[in-house]
Amino acid sequence: MFLDKKAKEELPVPKNIEVAFGILNYNQGLVQFADSKANGLLLINSIFLAALSPFISTLQGLSGPGYLIFIGFLGTCVISILLSLSVISTRKLPMIDDDPGSTSLVYYKDIVETNTPEGYISEFGNYDSRRFLDQVLRNIFIVASIANAKFSIYANAQSMTFLSCLLWIGCMIISFFK
Repeated sequence: MFLDKKAKEELPVPKNIEVAFGILNYNQGLVQFADSKANGLLLINSIFLAALSPFISTLQGLSGPGYLIFIGFLGTCVISILLSLSVISTRKLPMIDDDPGSTSLVYYKDIVETNTPEGYISEFGNYDSRRFLDQVLRNIFIVASIANAKFSIYANAQSMTFLSCLLWIGCMIISFFK
């Protein structure tokens, strides 16, 4: 439990739950932020591909280093798109969120397993506040793990997009001077 440093007392469970929901909201915001950033990378790579399409016949006729730049662009663009899609795809961490002995009043899958609104209301009424806090903290860990995985993949997608940008510029220069 958190300790109120001024009063040198433990904070009550309801206050801890309030703090936990703030942390959960923050981490969920990070997940949404990673998704929106990945969407931006998808848009950028789509623009690169669309802007290069009028020059495809010129670029396909290249040989040597020019053709390698063109193939490199296509490869990095496709890899970046796949990585970005991987960021925004649904995440499941089986080693964390498949604990059959643990249900949560917050996690959507556990909520719908009660089958009816009345079942959920009954489950909610029978829940101990300390157990509820523990489950919210468990959900925070799961969401933070998802955010961590998304940002890890996003970093690679961002690097590939930067590389595809450089190669796109190279393709544009080559097509203008061909």
